[in-house]
Amino acid sequence: MKEKNNQYFTGTCFGLFLFFCGFMSAAQNFKPENKVYDPNFRTVLLYPLINNHKTAQEMLNPPVINLQEFTPLLLEFDYLKSDFQNLRAKIFHYNADWSPSVLNEIEFLTESNDFPIRDYQNSFATKIPYSHFTFEIPRTKVSGNFMVMVYKNRDEEDVVLTHRFMVCDGRVSTGGNVKFANNPEKRYQYQEVNIGINYAGYEVINPKEDFNIIVRQNFRDNKTLRNLKPFMVNEFDKKLEFRYFNNENLMLGGNEFRMFDARSTQQRLFNISDTKQGEKESILILRYDKPQNGLTYVDTKDFNGMFVIDNYETNRGGTDADYVQVSFQLRMDEIEDKKVYVNGGFNNWVLNEKNLMKYVPESKAYEANIQLKQGIYNFNYITQNAKGEVSETELEGSHAQTENNYEVFIYHRPIGSRADALVGYSLIKSR
Repeated sequence: MKEKNNQYFTGTCFGLFLFFCGFMSAAQNFKPENKVYDPNFRTVLLYPLINNHKTAQEMLNPPVINLQEFTPLLLEFDYLKSDFQNLRAKIFHYNADWSPSVLNEIEFLTESNDFPIRDYQNSFATKIPYSHFTFEIPRTKVSGNFMVMVYKNRDEEDVVLTHRFMVCDGRVSTGGNVKFANNPEKRYQYQEVNIGINYAGYEVINPKEDFNIIVRQNFRDNKTLRNLKPFMVNEFDKKLEFRYFNNENLMLGGNEFRMFDARSTQQRLFNISDTKQGEKESILILRYDKPQNGLTYVDTKDFNGMFVIDNYETNRGGTDADYVQVSFQLRMDEIEDKKVYVNGGFNNWVLNEKNLMKYVPESKAYEANIQLKQGIYNFNYITQNAKGEVSETELEGSHAQTENNYEVFIYHRPIGSRADALVGYSLIKSR
């Protein structure tokens, strides 16, 4: 009897070991980033349904939810071919630095980590047909960094897209403000982010060292402040203050994003110069742009680089918005040994051949044609030199007055835990 129990115990442990190794291998094969691996899948959105119903405005909210609240996260994307797709999703948990955590799936999910995606609709009255998929992210049992991975045909190596999201347990409160930089040399181009933390009621051994603080600008993972340590620790009131004098908390303000309204192919909306009705695809030609660096700051309302999907005539962007060719034109002299890109949240801030502009001597302008789903888009122009160094200010400029969003993430590994938890989160506007 004892031998059978030992065999059962050994077999169970071996099975759990294989289960854990399978999770780790899948998590390590794909980087935890917002990326589309199959070009037939387009327009990926992940956002919380704050009012429990979908609106264009809610698409602008970052995929960050509270563990104690019942706000669902909705994933949306399109498939631009007519064949049937058997799609499934898996969830992965990560530490503060986005390394795979050692938590087993049963430790952060309430159900088996294999979710079918069955909710889809075919597009209606569009020149380019597609299937529009929606999937509500399952609730997690713990806080932290997560990634959803969508794959097809039950083959976890056949991944079509990945997307990050975060869950906060709210055990630590945080806030702050954004102002002009104190450094006179940086005052007109940079913004200073000052934050504070209140950890009353939360157990932490060394508050000055144990909290991992990350500040993110405009929901962009390539625009962050890291390794911030508190300037002052008030152990009596359980408060931390982060104020600096050596530019540790400065970020370029950038400029307000350019914008165009592509919700209609029947009329010219904001920043649309002309529309052409092709047999297979509509073409929207934007008004030509010029570099803004060196110009006076102009206060314009934007989405801080994001976009929303919508159709002007029906307000049913999910299925009625068509895919159109958008023509960009930046009039200027050619820059030697540098590439120019159109960039924005629509491209996950990635520079590739799809958003690379080509210089056309006849029009004395950089031009690009990009296929996008109808909606309202923010964008800017970015340069990249031969060394791969990127500048968002060479063509756009930077101003301390620019309105930006700043998120503050507070991570901590609780006593006895094997993974980092997201214990505090706040969203700060620069004005």
